[in-house]
Amino acid sequence: MDTVIMAGGTGSRMGTSKKMLLEINGEKIIDRVVRILHSQNFRISLCISENTLFLHEYPEVRIVMGKGSYAEDLSFAVGMCSLPVLVVPADVIFSPEMIENFIEQSISLETGIVTLMVNNKLSGISIFFKNPGNENLPYRNIKIEREDFFNLNFSEDYRRAIEYLEK
Repeated sequence: MDTVIMAGGTGSRMGTSKKMLLEINGEKIIDRVVRILHSQNFRISLCISENTLFLHEYPEVRIVMGKGSYAEDLSFAVGMCSLPVLVVPADVIFSPEMIENFIEQSISLETGIVTLMVNNKLSGISIFFKNPGNENLPYRNIKIEREDFFNLNFSEDYRRAIEYLEK
């Protein structure tokens, strides 16, 4: 399955566009994301923008150059892939098992997009079964509860992830 790692934002809530380079247990967050996806045999595209040009030579992934607008970049990157496409932010911490379960549950749903809600919050993780283009696609949510998932939007999120994962 193709996957797109979205890594083109400014990181305004965290105060740095390099938040995916922060480390947990000596491993950069983006390296962890790529490692997990590679271990599950995904074909990976990394969508960057002018904000994240420092990732332009990231190894073992196809680089997709976006414009810095999440919606436009997402549509562009997904359109370059074979459907279905898993979309994952570059700044989330998840387990391989969580992704496997999400995909298994998503396959049986007949819709355009399936989004993953973790602990009643959008995770940024989705599967596109149809190309988003300019239309509003039907979607379904899958809701799960996890202690080991972290979406690093704020410094506090990073602190909680370190406390949980480095114990």
